[in-house]
Amino acid sequence: MSAKIFAWNTMKDKWGYGVGVSLLFFLLTIVPGALQEILTYGDNSISNAFWNVAVLLMAFLPNPYLGALAIFAACSIVLGLVAWATTFGVAACFFDIANNTPHSYKRLFTAFRSAIYFVKVILIEFLVNLFTALWSLLLIVPGIMKYYSYSMAELFLVDHPEYTPIQAIDESKKMMQGHRMELFRLQVEFLPWFLLVIVTLGIAAL
Repeated sequence: MSAKIFAWNTMKDKWGYGVGVSLLFFLLTIVPGALQEILTYGDNSISNAFWNVAVLLMAFLPNPYLGALAIFAACSIVLGLVAWATTFGVAACFFDIANNTPHSYKRLFTAFRSAIYFVKVILIEFLVNLFTALWSLLLIVPGIMKYYSYSMAELFLVDHPEYTPIQAIDESKKMMQGHRMELFRLQVEFLPWFLLVIVTLGIAAL
């Protein structure tokens, strides 16, 4: 059975849940960014309060622009961490579907189950990106190969919350040994569908 047929059969009677998860993820990633734009560039009471705090910080900093920059940087970091955590949550939601286990919208927030687990989620995202970037500095091909080697690390942490980030990455490397080309071919097969998503303004993504 091909991966596509397996996925299609697995989603039977679960399309509503899948769409709901996707929409929630969209809101959780788009809305905070929009709020940041409103806070930074908007002309309203909330934006004014933001800049009042920035002005207060400026009084304690040598450079008058560091206050606003510090707040903006802090907001960007928080939004980035939330995006990583919710992306992990989406993987957990569809992992449950693939394994035919009970699914719930709460899984979208599984990264927040505990402080320790949240740190693990952030670390695994950071380390995967870091290792991939470092291998890419050598040559493009090694970077691409490592991208596929680390591709299952998130799912190992979903399936084994007790793992450390390094353990999850090591298990991913073992699993993907000899299977990287399979995943590459699967992604290539979906390229026409990605183009269709663009043409339909995202509707085909459902």
